[in-house]
Amino acid sequence: MAKLINIDIVSLDGRVNDENGKFGWAEPIEEVHRFMNDLDREIGTHLYGRRLYEVMSFWETAHEDPAAPDYVLDYSEIWRSSDKIVYSSTLTEPRTARTRIEPTFDPEAVRALKESSTRDLAIGGATLAGEAYRAGLIDEVGLLICPVIVGGGTRALQGGVRRDLTLIDQRTFSKGTIFARYRVDG
Repeated sequence: MAKLINIDIVSLDGRVNDENGKFGWAEPIEEVHRFMNDLDREIGTHLYGRRLYEVMSFWETAHEDPAAPDYVLDYSEIWRSSDKIVYSSTLTEPRTARTRIEPTFDPEAVRALKESSTRDLAIGGATLAGEAYRAGLIDEVGLLICPVIVGGGTRALQGGVRRDLTLIDQRTFSKGTIFARYRVDG
């Protein structure tokens, strides 16, 4: 059975973007990018909310940039080779390969996907991940914490959910970024 993993890049105050929806502060340095590539290499299917999918669709063509560094090309290949499910009531057609659109989040369908998958699943998008937390579907959470306080914006971990966690991995990077990975208990 596959795990459902919520991995987010967040500010120290737990935001995925600032009050203007900007997230340039989260762009990883090479060392962090390579680490994230290795994390995503283990993922077979990504579950996205619409907004995050629109941001991530950049990776569909990132490999076409002749000036792109090797770690960017690597991630583009990783992303393009994984399956993607996008939950959106407004999108009707995917704009990337290996992608399907679902109009609503169905916890039982995700539970069945976890049971039938041979590779782990990742979920992204704060609202979508919040639904998965409420449904008890998240097995692990990984936070890449950037050394910045943005003071507002979208909370990575939505309210209304309490889960006990056990630290299973941690790493500190050269410019102060910290990765912490937890198992969701119970």
